[in-house]
Amino acid sequence: MTRRLYLHVGSPKSGTTYLQRVLEVNRGLLADAGVLVVGGSQVDRIHAAMVVRDDPRLERLPARRRQAWQRLVDQVRSWPGESAVLSYELFSAASRPQAEKALADLAAIEGLEVHVVVTSRDLGLAVPSAWQERLKFGLRKRLEAWTPPPESHQRSEWGWRTMDPAGVARRWGSTLPPAQVHVVTVPRAGGDPAELWHRFAEACALDDLAVELSVGRSNESLGVVESELLRRVNGRLPEPLRSDNREQAVWLRDTLAHGILAGLGDEQIGTPPAQLEQAGEVADRAREQIRAAGWAVHGDLDDLVASSRGTRLPGDVADAELLDVSVEVIAALLAQLRERAVSGTADHPADDDASGVRRTAGTLARRAVGARVQRRDAALRQRITALEAEVAAGRELHLRVAALQDVVTELVLPRHRGGQVTGRALRRYRRDAL
Repeated sequence: MTRRLYLHVGSPKSGTTYLQRVLEVNRGLLADAGVLVVGGSQVDRIHAAMVVRDDPRLERLPARRRQAWQRLVDQVRSWPGESAVLSYELFSAASRPQAEKALADLAAIEGLEVHVVVTSRDLGLAVPSAWQERLKFGLRKRLEAWTPPPESHQRSEWGWRTMDPAGVARRWGSTLPPAQVHVVTVPRAGGDPAELWHRFAEACALDDLAVELSVGRSNESLGVVESELLRRVNGRLPEPLRSDNREQAVWLRDTLAHGILAGLGDEQIGTPPAQLEQAGEVADRAREQIRAAGWAVHGDLDDLVASSRGTRLPGDVADAELLDVSVEVIAALLAQLRERAVSGTADHPADDDASGVRRTAGTLARRAVGARVQRRDAALRQRITALEAEVAAGRELHLRVAALQDVVTELVLPRHRGGQVTGRALRRYRRDAL
């Protein structure tokens, strides 16, 4: 039975996607070592976090999604191995009562010891990252005029509520011994790319396992020019793109930001002086609180010290630069639209068909990320074809067995039900099955 669960609750933009990819790629190896990667997919974990946080958006999803957290708890309960790891960054937005309730659900598993893991990075760099994530959901405010919402904003997924590691650890670790609360710092740029995994593995007692670390890193960040372009696009959005989160996720984030803009430029965004000063204050306070609480630290708390990596702010971007990027975006969108038309998917789904919108936009986003995804798509299609052939063969065998069963049934009929056996079923079997 499971003895230990390592619950990685965030923070967002602290290398969480990389860590989750390492866990997923090594799922089989970890299972062989007695470690469960909790959740069959990232969607399972997303919905589980929404349940824990009492997210009102759950009401718009199928009823089964509201049981997502309980299903993950049941997975942990039924796992015969020694430990389990559950990782999703937006658990970090939970309030203290919500976190305590989730931990109580886990405490009901006999003999289970829960460890909470919080990852965090340079908080000065976290500010423009958080602003950029809000752009993908329609934010129109300039970075120079934007500050992360305070911890008191319970519905804020991109603010100090999720980015301040001390606040997250305090809410999630309120009922746990200090040794079972772990703070993992993201190493600064320029070191070993695998160092973040080594620190995380130490926190989760996975450091003695030789895992595959060549998982690639997705580029979901935008350059300074591309970010300013997206902000200006947001100012011209019609409904429902202006206010519907699901529409924004499909079209702004997946199709435009990740599918096109992320591949056009990578000039890092600077942190405005006022925001850098605030981030420095949060970082200094967080380091003091982490030391005072006695939580286990993996890495160096100085990695949290606020800095600004970029030299330019979005307000410094010239109109000529925006024009150049806009031309590239238009060309990329035209290429995608043509590909849709050629492949026979040009019809736009009805506005009220949200699932159709997601399917179509998902297709666009997948095509935009390049040949690697297309190759994987082709491989999956080949596998589907092979599976369909296996199903057809199985269906044919089933029909033959059914026909043979008719023969056997007729042969064993009592004589009073038909006298001599007519052989009708036998002739049918020879004709149709042999």
